[in-house]
Amino acid sequence: MKVINEISVCEVCGSCALQSVLDLGQHPLCDDLIPVGNDLQCQIFPIEILYCKQCDTAHQKFQVPKVTLFPQSYHYRSRFTADVLSGMAALVDSVETQVNSLAGLLVLDVGCNDGSLLDKFSAKGARTIGVEPTGAYADAQGREHVVYNDYFNARLAQDILVQHGKVDVITFTNVFAHIEDLPALLESLLVLMNDKTLLVIENHYLGAVLAKNQFDTFYHEHPRTYTLNSFVHIAKTLQRQVISVEFPSRYGGNIRVMISKQGIVDPAIQERIDETLLTEAKFYDDFARMRDFIAQWKTSKKQEIEQIVSKHGPMIAKAFPGRAAILIAMLGLDSDLIARVHEKPGSLKIGHYLPGTRIPIHSDDELFASLQDGQPILNLAWHIAAEISQYLKQHGFAGEVIQILDQDIAPLA
Repeated sequence: MKVINEISVCEVCGSCALQSVLDLGQHPLCDDLIPVGNDLQCQIFPIEILYCKQCDTAHQKFQVPKVTLFPQSYHYRSRFTADVLSGMAALVDSVETQVNSLAGLLVLDVGCNDGSLLDKFSAKGARTIGVEPTGAYADAQGREHVVYNDYFNARLAQDILVQHGKVDVITFTNVFAHIEDLPALLESLLVLMNDKTLLVIENHYLGAVLAKNQFDTFYHEHPRTYTLNSFVHIAKTLQRQVISVEFPSRYGGNIRVMISKQGIVDPAIQERIDETLLTEAKFYDDFARMRDFIAQWKTSKKQEIEQIVSKHGPMIAKAFPGRAAILIAMLGLDSDLIARVHEKPGSLKIGHYLPGTRIPIHSDDELFASLQDGQPILNLAWHIAAEISQYLKQHGFAGEVIQILDQDIAPLA
């Protein structure tokens, strides 16, 4: 039985004037991976985006509860994506620059997954705590981290306070969008923050989503997609301010903000903040262009894939980031068009069907031996196209790599 929450009020600033800007239709959950051979069918849920002009935050109108989105069997692991790991290293370096030295500081990573970010903080001499509600927490254990297998809430925040005291640095990396109850989260953060605590949030940036037509980031696991204006409002709720903003390239374009009660914002940073806020005031109008892009992409990309299949047979695909489930569903791709998808050996996704289909996920061990001469590969992880192309080249693939989503729309044949 489906359980779903429908929102009508902005969860960042409280505005009641939300406006519908994008309707992507019905989709399976990106981590609803059914084992190969099992006859179960994925449940589907709507994706409609509401926009708040007051704080420039995009919301999922229909929100699936966190216990459904993030079960113990959650399959994602940070360590399998080089782009993610390099981004984590850059984040730690940025934090270290801000605090001068991480040695001896207490760092809390909320949504720590397999502990990859905690490892990098620990290597700098920090004491590390992780919170992870899924089975990924087990991967983070045994490496000198304190790990709580739980959702971050007021009760857990109080437990951490009693056991470890106030926290020096709190990080959320592409997790803040996953938070189900934002006001409750902010209250829980205040339990652990003192006047010197540095809060670091990195997340998909709505500006990059719009500029690069990354509509596939609007999947169910992301109840919200943020702007700098969003975080300015969040900082005010915490009685703090944004003291730094960066725009890392990871995930096709992120925003990284640092929030603190201490210090005067550097004039150069304040100028960047002011200029960015002016730009974000125009985001509402950009959704019309995105809607036009999607309509063209659905027609041209489906035609391109069908032409390749008519020549070579069902395509072989590389990589399954969760966001690709949105693209697969919108194109109506099935096992007649995609024979299989390949993931790196060790991925927990192997041996399952791609959500909403009967397209199996196989190991890369089988990928290169099965390709025919001249047969192209469809890359589902289009947002890390360079990493995927380099990986394929290193394994001797010299053929054409077709991106499931292009920055520009090719003309129809």
